[in-house]
Amino acid sequence: MNEHTNLLSINWNDLKYFLALSRYGRLSLAASKLGCTHVTIANRIEQLEKAVGTRLFFQNSKGFHLTKAGEDLIPYAEECERTLRLANEKYRSTQQIRSTIRIGVTEGFSNYFLSSHLPVWIKHKNIDIELVSLAGITYITSGDVDISITIGPQKGENFIQRKLTDYTLGLFASHSYLEEHPKIKKRDDLEAHHFIGYIEDQLFTDLLKYQSEIYPALEFIYQSTTIHTQHKAVQSGLGIGILPHFVAYGDDGLSPVLPDILLHRELWISTSKDLHQFRDLKLTWEFILSQTQEQSFRFKPNAG
Repeated sequence: MNEHTNLLSINWNDLKYFLALSRYGRLSLAASKLGCTHVTIANRIEQLEKAVGTRLFFQNSKGFHLTKAGEDLIPYAEECERTLRLANEKYRSTQQIRSTIRIGVTEGFSNYFLSSHLPVWIKHKNIDIELVSLAGITYITSGDVDISITIGPQKGENFIQRKLTDYTLGLFASHSYLEEHPKIKKRDDLEAHHFIGYIEDQLFTDLLKYQSEIYPALEFIYQSTTIHTQHKAVQSGLGIGILPHFVAYGDDGLSPVLPDILLHRELWISTSKDLHQFRDLKLTWEFILSQTQEQSFRFKPNAG
């Protein structure tokens, strides 16, 4: 920025486009998040750069990156965003407008736990719930989500988080698969079997790269980016799956394989410090915590 820059003259709405491009790095991704075209993003960034009198981004083959001036503008833009969002939530609460709580959550926890509890809970609440499957990084303070449930804690500022639960994963197979294939008595026996799991180069976190923790030479014949698809493949008798115990819970068609092999992970819940003061979000937060604690037996074998 130069000596003639006057930030009071900028279009404040342009900061929304500036923050989106800084977070997602590509015009197409930023446009998708904001529900507009990439041309709109480019034009608004150009207008903002004219207003501040300097370039805020440079571009290379990996996308858009902040210049020094762009980095300097980030904390002020985020403070504007935070203040406006806080004012909006305050207005909604005082006007008794029906709340919408957007929860970013791992696909497995959403499909195999939350989806059977939240619909019953909100029947008599003045709250709408949006469940968004996490497929990468979410920004609590940006409005992407109001509550985030992730594998492991998040890094950053201006949010609070708690460990939701520990959980374990184990090996599971259908009864038919175990009857039709060689017996499994020790780890070395796994080498002769077919496995079902994630596509490792499509994972957004290394915490899902657990195949090497089981055995170094497993043969994966069916891979998917979703745990639901993997679960279905295991049920079909195709092979052995590495499943969270809360996914396999209650599935009488599956049997544990080498039950002493357990992988340990954690689910964490987080939200903005500002938003956590609002009644409906706090109610939702506390409900998720209480339900998870009350049904802790679903997350580990022989728990409770």
